[in-house]
Amino acid sequence: MWGSQVIAVAGILGCLLAGCATVSIQETRVVTGRVTDEAGKPVASCPVVVVARSMELAAARFEYEERGRQEIKASTDAEGRYRIEFVPAQVGNNFFLFFYDVSGFDGVRYKRPVANEITDLLKNGGLVVVNQALEPSQTWPEVERQVAFYGAGSERGRILRTHGLPEKRERPPDAGADAEVWWYYEAGVSFWFTGDTLTKTNKFPPIRGASSSP
Repeated sequence: MWGSQVIAVAGILGCLLAGCATVSIQETRVVTGRVTDEAGKPVASCPVVVVARSMELAAARFEYEERGRQEIKASTDAEGRYRIEFVPAQVGNNFFLFFYDVSGFDGVRYKRPVANEITDLLKNGGLVVVNQALEPSQTWPEVERQVAFYGAGSERGRILRTHGLPEKRERPPDAGADAEVWWYYEAGVSFWFTGDTLTKTNKFPPIRGASSSP
């Protein structure tokens, strides 16, 4: 009976810890692959980040706790290819691969891809190949249409390509029939136009989750 209890406890513990794979690898690993768009064309200058977490088992709670993390960054070349070389044990024991970073990712055109856990893949040998196909954002067709309408080199075209569709557009009172303001609450910026001319840019603290309704 004692043996069956030990097996049962071990099984429960295994289930609790299964959600966090860890490795200790002293040899160099190379993570490489290619990033493409929905049509299979290469995506250049896309950020690629390996996030290495140092996880430690808190035995009293039967769960892992993060004790630190490091990031190893690269970006894709003109052919959409990337390469990251590192020794896992020198940076952590639990690893995720992101095709996204706070800067450099074209969030106007593409959806943010989900992270890939590569901890177990690193066990299988020196070379880990992970390819990623980026999906277009839901608003990209309309952004593309409006950029073409205003012109890619126009102020409105550049703003659309940088920030996407405005969360709100309005004509300020007593400012003339050709005046318009584009509000980007999440980015904390508004752009004021008179006709095709950008006359003012206002910055303010970002408003997360702000409604775009008038």
